[in-house]
Amino acid sequence: MKHIVMVVMILVLNIKGKTWRNFPKYYKSIFYATLCNGLYYYLCKRFLVWEFKPDGIDWRILRGLHMFVVTPLLILLFLSKFPKSFTQQIIHIIKWVFGSSLFEYILAKRNMISFKHGWNIFWSGLLYLKMYLYSFLFIKRPLFTTVLSLSSVLFFIKRFNVPLNKRLLKGPMFFLFRKKQFN
Repeated sequence: MKHIVMVVMILVLNIKGKTWRNFPKYYKSIFYATLCNGLYYYLCKRFLVWEFKPDGIDWRILRGLHMFVVTPLLILLFLSKFPKSFTQQIIHIIKWVFGSSLFEYILAKRNMISFKHGWNIFWSGLLYLKMYLYSFLFIKRPLFTTVLSLSSVLFFIKRFNVPLNKRLLKGPMFFLFRKKQFN
């Protein structure tokens, strides 16, 4: 129930800010951020470093809400209020990273999210910095941002010793390439 309240709060902020008007302008960045979020769940499906605690909601629905509702709405809200001047842009990013990290800290204290394998609020803050910064950069330089993102993924895989092995071939993207077994 707490997660639903959080989703409604983010939805209300977007409605109040009339951010839907900016969706055509930012849909590529929103899709990019959603794809990155999905990549986390795919690569780390058996080794999640953070996990939302279901609280009466099926975990698949909860992940779907965060991947397809919360993250896109956060990115839309962030980009819709993005200032023009460089100094104001830096301040805007810092405010959003601090606010998101503080909110996640509160979620952790309320037992709505757990951290594992050495992940903590510092790493979440760094991830928010990358999420917001890369979402903005993706508008201007998508290829460069994709290279930065892949570098970040490799860094996090190495830093947190995420095991990558044959289990990746059991995911939704590779079902076409599996050898067929005949009885």
